Amino acid sequence: MRYRDVMATALIMSLALAGAAGAKQGAVPVHADSNLTETADAFFKGQSTGGVVLVTRGDQVLLRRAYGLSDVENAVPMRPDSALRLASISKQFTAVAVLQLVQAGKLGLDSTLASLDPALAGPMAGVTVQQLLTHTSGIKNISGIAASRAARREDADATRLIGYFKDLPLEFAPGSQFRYSNSNYILLTHLIERLDGRPYPQYMQQAVFQPLGMSHTRYDNHLALIPRRAHGYRRVKGELQNADFISMSQPQGAGGLISTVDDLAIWHRALRDGRLVPPALFAQATGKTTLTNGRLSPYGFGWIIGQVGDLPDVEHGGFINGFNSYVVRVKAPDVFVAVLTNAEFMDPTNLSVRLAAIAAGRPYPAEDTTRKTDTSWTGRYVFADGGARVVLEKDDALQLQQEGDDPVALHPHRDGRHYLDGGLDSLEFGHDAQGRATITLHDRLMGDSIGVRANQSANAPKNAAATDSTGP
Repeated sequence: MRYRDVMATALIMSLALAGAAGAKQGAVPVHADSNLTETADAFFKGQSTGGVVLVTRGDQVLLRRAYGLSDVENAVPMRPDSALRLASISKQFTAVAVLQLVQAGKLGLDSTLASLDPALAGPMAGVTVQQLLTHTSGIKNISGIAASRAARREDADATRLIGYFKDLPLEFAPGSQFRYSNSNYILLTHLIERLDGRPYPQYMQQAVFQPLGMSHTRYDNHLALIPRRAHGYRRVKGELQNADFISMSQPQGAGGLISTVDDLAIWHRALRDGRLVPPALFAQATGKTTLTNGRLSPYGFGWIIGQVGDLPDVEHGGFINGFNSYVVRVKAPDVFVAVLTNAEFMDPTNLSVRLAAIAAGRPYPAEDTTRKTDTSWTGRYVFADGGARVVLEKDDALQLQQEGDDPVALHPHRDGRHYLDGGLDSLEFGHDAQGRATITLHDRLMGDSIGVRANQSANAPKNAAATDSTGP
């Protein structure tokens, strides 16, 4: 896979008060507020568009701040309680709604589409609800269908949207691969409506948002008057523009919600406290998926399963016309981060993860500009799955290249690792038990993997530089 990071002041007084649950998490890291503020400030610096950032630990608010403009044309500042589109962050809400129907006995995770709706017979008849939730169905992504993209300005319902892909052949056997597809969550929207009898927006309002007190969360609609709704923007050839219009009936449960960071904090606490679904069922939703070949996919039910440093987390991003967003949840310590922006070109993924790391007391280390390039690690490294990476030297610096991709720069940091191209995936150099040079790739989502340098004999002498290159 390409290297990336997938594939983001105070709350109302009742939240700002640290309760018993927050106290159990231990003391907030020293200087957490200033470190968080500096990190967030740097991300938004120089931008006329903006966003809202919220960071909590336990029930204590560490940072709640708005940046830039909500409406650039009219110079309206962004507010901490501004409402922004969530895009694919909506999927976790849809997933929980499905789990509520599971609890009510209206469907099972192993129920097939054809058994729930005979109109869905055909290539995807045998796809299960769980395969929809985990993006392992093989159903083609509606976002990649030209006819659907051409009609994004038009109003549509789930049934009409399903018509774009229901008769297409599956792209792989269900359960055998992970491939992100908005079609899955459009189908889940349809099932919620069919089995409950209420339209998806009404179900979410009555079964989820109102019971939790999420008064600023709803299904988006361009005709509705939504208080403090932010405008969305894009950049074309360096020019800031209003985002292209999309009918918000198009995303359905795959990406149609709008909310505030305050409401997202309410959502986080409700999930944490088991208010919506039983802990055992929610644990399944936030665990990796086992594919039919035994490998793990880094996706649960509406959540990406990853790591913040060495701490397990669940997270998800959202991208839609004019908006880019990311949320991160760390279970222990109880850390929540939400970053919502009103610009397509402002990707808050790394910012969100860095903020979560600071709040958890495990900040990512700064770059080590004093370390000299050690070219003895250059070479081709082969991994257990047969893939290979090449470590290159260029202009007195190291690069890593996956075969078929462009090389990316490796930056040495103070923890002894090299981080990839300014991101949060990293590698360590070392040796195996036979003395062969190795690289250990630390991928936040896929976990660790080890490559052995090719064309070297066992019991090769260990490079003296290894002691300078191994991490803690």
